[in-house]
Amino acid sequence: MQGQNLTHINDAKINEVLAHAGLSVLLITSTWDGHGIIMRTLLEGLSNRYGKVFFGVADVEDSPRICKVFNVTNPPGLLLVKDGELIERAMGPIGGSGIVELIERNS
Repeated sequence: MQGQNLTHINDAKINEVLAHAGLSVLLITSTWDGHGIIMRTLLEGLSNRYGKVFFGVADVEDSPRICKVFNVTNPPGLLLVKDGELIERAMGPIGGSGIVELIERNS
């Protein structure tokens, strides 16, 4: 089930993240990345809890420009963008409480 605010992002849609006023959380993952699949499920649940936060997910194969611009070499990666600016980047698997902490700290 898709959360209310979880949006698929690729290179052509990155402006949706950059144009959002407020906090955006973008997961960079891949279909073969088990940790990213788990993190996506966590974000789907959190998107219902944090209605003002923009949640997106980008696949590394569909988003080489995003990966290059934000220096993501291996998924999963979690990018926090606020008012168009990257404010935090977390690489590697992160559990639900860690994601909540990142959101709370940057909201």
